[in-house]
Amino acid sequence: MIFLFALAAVFFLIVNPFGERKESKIFHVGLLQMASTVNANIEGFKAGMEELGYEEGINILYDYKNAEGDMDLTKKYAKEIVAKNPDLIFTNTSPATQAIKDETASKNIPVVFSMVADPVGAGFVASIQSSGNNLCGTSCAYIDIAPKRLEFLKEAFPGIKKVLVFYRPEDKSGAPATEAIKKAGQKLGIKIIDKPISNSDEIKSVLEALAPGDVDALMDPADSMVTANVDSLVMASRRLKIPLIMMSDLEAEKGATITYGVDYSDLGKQSAYIADKILKGAEPAEIPIEMPRKFRIVMNLKVASEIGLEISDDAIIRASRKID
Repeated sequence: MIFLFALAAVFFLIVNPFGERKESKIFHVGLLQMASTVNANIEGFKAGMEELGYEEGINILYDYKNAEGDMDLTKKYAKEIVAKNPDLIFTNTSPATQAIKDETASKNIPVVFSMVADPVGAGFVASIQSSGNNLCGTSCAYIDIAPKRLEFLKEAFPGIKKVLVFYRPEDKSGAPATEAIKKAGQKLGIKIIDKPISNSDEIKSVLEALAPGDVDALMDPADSMVTANVDSLVMASRRLKIPLIMMSDLEAEKGATITYGVDYSDLGKQSAYIADKILKGAEPAEIPIEMPRKFRIVMNLKVASEIGLEISDDAIIRASRKID
């Protein structure tokens, strides 16, 4: 009997050392993305959070919204997420971040962004060192690497002379990246045919009107609406038998000839470490914006072969992954 009382006392001290029951906090986190093409970034974020001890359904709950390239839906979902007053919101791409920034302007909800090409230029943060507001996160640096992406396209296909680039003038990533691509094109002897668009139907209409010889390649400058139309871009690439360069593994798996961009999953994990700091008490304005740790080049050699494209050996050697 004495043993049982002693055991009960020990159990009480372990479970309830201060004489009262303390429930573990369950964090509520909103997730907003612009398109499924950046799924790996969300998945990387959640994987990173799990590695840090946040188990979905146990001590963290996610409210996930995917606008699939629809700007109006992005704004609607932003309102819905903010209305629930979560502990933190994770966004990826500039449009999703802009929508959440607008909705949290008068609220004290911390926001961690990812897949944003130029956080300062987009007006999301005051500086790389300190946002000065409720936002912080990771940049995908797509404006900085835009010239390198065009250079690599030229290295892979030395004969290209005309490249079609779609972009939205108001997009904080695609528009400045397109300008960087145009400047790089002048140095490389490539004519950049830049097409401003405002919706998916305009992209499809231009692609359907293209005839063989009109352009030598298609390029996504890192505009989330353009990226969301990967299927239409792939169809045009196959029909015209010209290369298509995009950003991620998923787009290469869907049929893009080459992808050159940041490692979406790793950037998501990188963002999770920032979120962890905030959930433990840090202020977003105290956390510097971080640049990508990893970039990837993926080549779909199977598609290239099917449509009769030859990729230079020098370019193939640089691939992080080859799809045969």
